[in-house]
Amino acid sequence: MLYCFVAHTDQVPYQFEPVGRTVPTEHGSATVKVSPLKVGEPLKPVTALPVAALPLKPGEVWAAYRAKRRPCIVISDECPTVDRGLTKGMPNATTAPTMLVAPFYGADKDGSRAGFNDGFIDRIRHCEYPQFMWDQLPLEGGPQTSILRLDQIQPIGRHYHAYKTCGWKLSDDALAVFDDLIHWQIWGGVPEGSDLVAFRELMQATFG
Repeated sequence: MLYCFVAHTDQVPYQFEPVGRTVPTEHGSATVKVSPLKVGEPLKPVTALPVAALPLKPGEVWAAYRAKRRPCIVISDECPTVDRGLTKGMPNATTAPTMLVAPFYGADKDGSRAGFNDGFIDRIRHCEYPQFMWDQLPLEGGPQTSILRLDQIQPIGRHYHAYKTCGWKLSDDALAVFDDLIHWQIWGGVPEGSDLVAFRELMQATFG
């Protein structure tokens, strides 16, 4: 597990565009306009306003989103190093290594967060949804319970400024259940013989 800033994915993304300089004689900052980014609308031409801090190429936009420092589970960090001879003349971003993480959201209603409805949490604990997993994280100063969002798996950079390790990892038994949840989320079914199958059948028989 690790801490990192992850984006909260809204139903409709937002963009921001520079509309003026904060200081007319400086190129390193700008006043920006935030607006919905709709996939069916044509992109505006790249602005002629020279702002060194916000370079864009044709077809690109600056996306705007909310981000928060959250505990995350690492889904994959296997990125073999690419031979530099194969990337000569290419931008570093083209092959820069990343890792895939899934973020936890605090489930408590404690005034600092909206939390989750108790009835909804019960359904998550009964494994009714592949995209959610309930857990109690062994982290100081955090919520008492958390919900893992497997529908918000996203890449983060591997630079040491991009993340901080928590010092915890899943046990082998927990990892087996977690792998089955990933399988369910991505391929739409729980593997035959999984403990999840028996658990869901038990919950269905007990609670209906």
